Amino acid sequence: MKKVKKTSKYVMNVLAMINAIIVGLSPIWGWNLEKVTDSIVVITGIIGLYLVGGKLFEAPKVDELISQEKPFKDMED
Repeated sequence: MKKVKKTSKYVMNVLAMINAIIVGLSPIWGWNLEKVTDSIVVITGIIGLYLVGGKLFEAPKVDELISQEKPFKDMED
């Protein structure tokens, strides 16, 4: 899993650099590549969501729940 995340970070950085080059050179050379840059932004957004999503939605560890005497004592009357 660490290898996938590391590779994802590199891919995201490379796409950001390619996007910056395209945005910078397209007005000079008269390219109309708006759809390409839009697509790159969407792809980097999806990769970023994948990288951040793992941190946001981590499940609690089973050992931590078992070690608590009453994990749901706040819910009792």
